Amino acid sequence: MKTIFTLAIALFVGQAAYAQGCTDLFISEYCEGSGNNKGYEIYNPTPDAIDLGPYVMERWSNGAQASSDETNLVGIIPAYGTWVVVNGQTEDVDLGGGQISDAVDPMMQILADQLDNPYPAPTYMNGNDALVFIKNGSTVVDIFGKPGEDPGTAWTDNEEAGYTSDDGGTWLTANHTLRRKYDITAGVTVPPTAFYALAEWDSLPSNTWDGLGSHACACDPNSVASIEIPVEFTLFPNPVTEGEFQINSNLNIDKINIYDQNGRIVLSIVPEMNVMQQVITTDDLEAGMYIVNTLLAGNRAFSQRVVVR
Repeated sequence: MKTIFTLAIALFVGQAAYAQGCTDLFISEYCEGSGNNKGYEIYNPTPDAIDLGPYVMERWSNGAQASSDETNLVGIIPAYGTWVVVNGQTEDVDLGGGQISDAVDPMMQILADQLDNPYPAPTYMNGNDALVFIKNGSTVVDIFGKPGEDPGTAWTDNEEAGYTSDDGGTWLTANHTLRRKYDITAGVTVPPTAFYALAEWDSLPSNTWDGLGSHACACDPNSVASIEIPVEFTLFPNPVTEGEFQINSNLNIDKINIYDQNGRIVLSIVPEMNVMQQVITTDDLEAGMYIVNTLLAGNRAFSQRVVVR
């Protein structure tokens, strides 16, 4: 089964369309962690249990114009409950040439209600793949990302680049867990003209899955919203040409890790308490591209590519 959006829908102008609130399933958490530590959570915002038999999750990989792979969901999701699907690779796989594809973390497997299909499958997403949640073969009940668009490495906060990483910006969908905001009560049912993740999702650090298995939503009469402070985050200048760059936020900066292109930490900084601004010198870094992962108070995280010259 493949879902193909027509040109007229793909060029839809304005806000994304939403199903009537609290009436159908939607994606409530997205985990894009290291290696194969990947998964997603589905939430039932209704007072009735729902059979997952009619539902399918599709992945639209790297800007594909139709679904690249899909998984049929199975089971019963209780009222105001969740269903967690985790990457199904439970053992290390030797890819040859000394390369190993790591198994999913055992703790993440324990949290799963369903392990995904073998590769290729939706939970092999890498931060630049859209997910489309389908019911009854053709009805779209939710969309993550922008189907048909390859954003580069990830969708970002860079509005001028259409929230893609083509011209810099802070990564939002790669190396992050995203959790649907409390007041979101229905899925996106029409492809957005641009995908800005923070409009509907809270950003958490990579390999955060302690929230899988429960979701706070305004649809549940017994649920209570946590207080979330809108995050302001800037990193400049980029490229770095004068030996230093600066990070500013409206939340306290807990830790900064800088990774080289091979994923190795080359610099780790723990600022003093109650610091919202940090200057990082690059004198000891060779010219090249680095990833700056900033952990803020409240377990909020941002990752951004930085070029040092």
